[in-house]
Parts: sequence; C-alpha cells; structure tokens
Amino acid sequence: MTRQYLGSARRRQRRIERGVVVAVLIAYLGAGWWLSAHDLIFPDAMSRVANGYYTMHSRDPHLAAIGFVWNPLPSLAVIPLLLLTPIWPALASKAVAGCLVSAVCGAVTAGLAHRLLGILGARGVVRLLLTAAFALHPLVLLGATTGASEAMFLLACLFTALHLVRWLTDPMPWHLVQAGMGAGIAYLVRYEALAAGAAMTVLVVGTTWWRERRRKGAAGMALLDGVLVAAPITAAFGLWALASKIIVGSWLETFTSQYGNSAQVGTFRVSIDGIVGTGSGAQLVYISEQLIRTAPLAVPLTILALLVAWRRREPTFLAPMFVLGSILLFQNLAFLRGMSFGWIRFQIAAVPLAVLAAGYLAASASEWSRSRWVRKGLGPALAGALVLALPLAWVTEADPRFGREEALAREVAKGRQYEIEAAVAQDIGRMGLGRGAVITDVAYSFPIVLASRNPAVFTITTDRDFEDRLSHPRSSAADYVLISAPDSAPADAVDKVYPGMWENGAGVASLIREWKDGRGLAWRLYRFNDA
Repeated sequence: MTRQYLGSARRRQRRIERGVVVAVLIAYLGAGWWLSAHDLIFPDAMSRVANGYYTMHSRDPHLAAIGFVWNPLPSLAVIPLLLLTPIWPALASKAVAGCLVSAVCGAVTAGLAHRLLGILGARGVVRLLLTAAFALHPLVLLGATTGASEAMFLLACLFTALHLVRWLTDPMPWHLVQAGMGAGIAYLVRYEALAAGAAMTVLVVGTTWWRERRRKGAAGMALLDGVLVAAPITAAFGLWALASKIIVGSWLETFTSQYGNSAQVGTFRVSIDGIVGTGSGAQLVYISEQLIRTAPLAVPLTILALLVAWRRREPTFLAPMFVLGSILLFQNLAFLRGMSFGWIRFQIAAVPLAVLAAGYLAASASEWSRSRWVRKGLGPALAGALVLALPLAWVTEADPRFGREEALAREVAKGRQYEIEAAVAQDIGRMGLGRGAVITDVAYSFPIVLASRNPAVFTITTDRDFEDRLSHPRSSAADYVLISAPDSAPADAVDKVYPGMWENGAGVASLIREWKDGRGLAWRLYRFNDA
C-alpha cells in the first residue's frame, strides 16, 4: 500500500511539473512574440543567432563560421531552426530562432526549479508560489524570451545542482557523472561555468573525504570523485580551446580577439564609468545596489539557509549554493576587476538561489522552530515576500542606470534601427550584385545580413577568404564596402585596413548611399574606385 501511495504521489508531482513547464512555455512564447513584434531584440541574443546562421546561409558556409569568441552551444542550438528561414525569414531577421530555443530552455528550467524545491522539502502551494516567483522574475523571464544565453545557462546550472543534491543524499557515482556533464554543458554556453565547476569539485572532494575520513584511502577516494565530477568541464574547456587554437590561432579568443569581451569592455570603459562611477568603491556600491534591487532576499536567505543546514547537519542546500553562488560571485568580481560590462542580467544566479533558499528554510522550519505559527506560516511568508519583491525587480529592470541593455533595446526600437537595417538589406538586394560583392564586418552589420534575402552577396568576416578579398577587393570582384561610424563600430575590420573609409572613402572608394535611423546610427555604402 505504501509503495502504491508513493508511486501515485510521484506521478502526481510529475503531472504538476509537466503542467508548470507547459504553462511557463506558453507564457514565455507569448511574451517573446510580443517583444519580437515590437523590435525589442537584444543585440547579444541576435548575434548568437547570426553565428549559427553563417554556418549555413553565408557565401562561405562552414561550421567554424560559428566563431570562437563566444561559447558555441547557443548558436549550435538554433541551427536546425535556421534551416527553415526560407519559409519563415523572421527566424533570422528577428532572431525568433533564438527566442524559441530560450523559451523552451526557460520553461524546462522552471520545471527543474520546481523539482529541486521538492527535493529540498518544499510542498504544495508554497512550492508553486516559489516556482512562480522564479519564472516571473524579470531576469529569468527576459532571459527566456529574448534569446539570451542566460536561459540555457540557467538550465544547465540547475540540472547540475539537482544531480549534486542527489549525490549528497545518495552517494552513487552516476549522480556525479550527471552533475559533471551538466557543468560541462554549462561551459559550452557561458564561461562563468568554470567557477561553478571549480566550486562543485571542492564540495565533492571535501564531502567524500569527510564521509570516508575514518577509512583507509579516504584521500584517494576523494580525489577520484573530484576527477569524476571535474572531467567533463575540463574536457569541454580543453577541446574548445584546442579547436580555437587550431582554427584561428588563439587559445581563448574572448581575451585576444578585437571582438572579444576584454576588448569590448576596454573600448567602452569611459561610458561604463560615466554611469557607474570611477574607482572600486563606486563599482562596489553599484553592483551591490543592483543585486539588492533585483534579488533583495538572496543574500540574507542564503546565509540563514546555511546556518540552518549547519545546525541540522544537512548538506543538500550546499549544492545549489556552491553552483549558483560561485557564478554570482564570479560575475561580480569580474565587474569589480574591470573585466565585465556589469549588465543587470549577470545577477541572474541570485534569483534561483533566493528561491531555493526560501524553499529549504520553509521545509526545515518544523525541525528548528518550536513555534506552531513559524512552522505553518514561514513557507507562505517567504513565498509571499519573494512574490512581493518582483515589482521592485521590474522597476529596476526599467531603470536606465541599472537596466542598461534593456534601455538600449527600447531606444533601438524607438529609433527604428532594425527597420532601417532591413531596408539596407533590401536596397542592396535590389542592386543585383554578384556573390561577395559587398564587404562588411558582421560583428556590427549582422542584423543587415540576417535580414537579407541573398546573404551570399556579402563578404563577411567569417568567410575564410575575407582578409584576402578585403586587401585586394577589385581583383576578387568585391566592389563595395558597407560600414558604420567608428563610434558604433570601433573595431571594424574594414576601417582597420582602410583608415578613414567612413569619413571619405579613404581615398580608394566613393560614397554610393547612406542610411540613418532615428537615433543617428548610420550605414554607408562605398564603391571602390577603378584602378
């Protein structure tokens, strides 16, 4: 009878979890459709779609066109959908392919959060309210509806935390293998996964040693478990770096490329300091205020949960704390060291951390509190507090000082940037030019190439003969150059070879046409002069 009851309870929970996933997916797809219809598209998300697009629809399609500056999985995931762009052009031109992938990832992540809350002990309405507080948080919702990599990253992180929790309660090696695979997949999405991989390895080694400390060979067993959990992310890091070295000559393009994170942060350092302030003190205040306003309960609830876990000698909460907490710490330290833009979405790990801490505290209240009111009311109170904190997070997201990317997306939509860039693609298409006739740096012109019905007309930076054609344009029938102003395209490859191309054609080309959106962002088409 007990076994039948447990089986029935599990089936009921699985049905509820599937219902959560379906409901959240419908909500995310609807929100994504609305955002896309109003051109509220994040450039970072669209660029990931573009990287996948070049592998199939450029003049020189090849897998390495996906690039090595950013981790490959978000771009690889959209490739199957991009096969349908001849039927549904918006998959590329509006980055809908990325939105669909991120919506699915976000919905499954909500299901995993619901499952993790159950494992940590949360039940009933409290569990559903906490899941809703997670799914409706602006960082989570926008990450899942704009095509940003955060949704996929969070999915991998919660998968990792889930199997790490299971290993802490049932030390079977298979759980470690799954946790390690989750971390390896997370690295193929974002570099911050290295912090989680290191943190979980420390947790596993320490836990195994503690469990086996009275047995001979405890250190060896701890080392073995550490290797088991760290191997997948180590392999992912090594193989991706090796592929980058072989193909483009650099181990880590994000640090060495002119388009990488380091170069971009350096280029925009003045504008970042203009908003944040200069000096480590101003940066610390900014990042602290950003965290407090987006997830005000994350830090206090995590500290309380750790104290309760210590008192109960219960290690399960350590899994999400080590995985998500290490990512949050890494992101904020990277900003303080001048290595990050400090976008508000980089605080996203605090959201599930707060939700899971609340679930753990609610579940454990019956053991650490003698008060009936605390035992019965703590769960609903914590869930209600997280729900009530959502408006503050949404207001912060709308504040241009903190939600800088979001404010830029609104300005771009108001200035009709994507509409003008689509017009550029159409106008060039009407010129009836041959393959590769227009040279352009797609680090900046990717919306134009994505909107083109004939992308093969462009010679782009991912083409293997790009540098050759740029150096000898007339001999390769590359007659035109499409370029934007240096302040909006500071590392444009064309301007590096032909300084002054934007201003006056660098003495080698003549202006054919100019397009300008409502914000003043302009594109110029130059034609190389006859020799």
